[in-house]
Amino acid sequence: MPRPPIHNATITLKLPSDMETNAEIKALRAAGIPVDALGNAERGFLFVRFSDGWRNHANIFRWFAGDIGQDPRNSSIKPGPRRRRAAFSSCMPNHR
Repeated sequence: MPRPPIHNATITLKLPSDMETNAEIKALRAAGIPVDALGNAERGFLFVRFSDGWRNHANIFRWFAGDIGQDPRNSSIKPGPRRRRAAFSSCMPNHR
């Protein structure tokens, strides 16, 4: 029997790398990621993979509600309600 994955993010969000900081914080909050005024996670763990500026023009934010290695289904912290994708996600170029 395979082991269940333990590194599944509670919320994953892909945002354009050229977004203003205030717009980025608003988008993180709208997705249900609890961040402070500087964009730091207020609880849980927020991992950010920044754009390389060449092939990829987006930053990927992965928020884990519990500790790393904790199954998110067993976490006492629950994300906010799921929402539809934000309109600005369509402005990202589709490079492969």
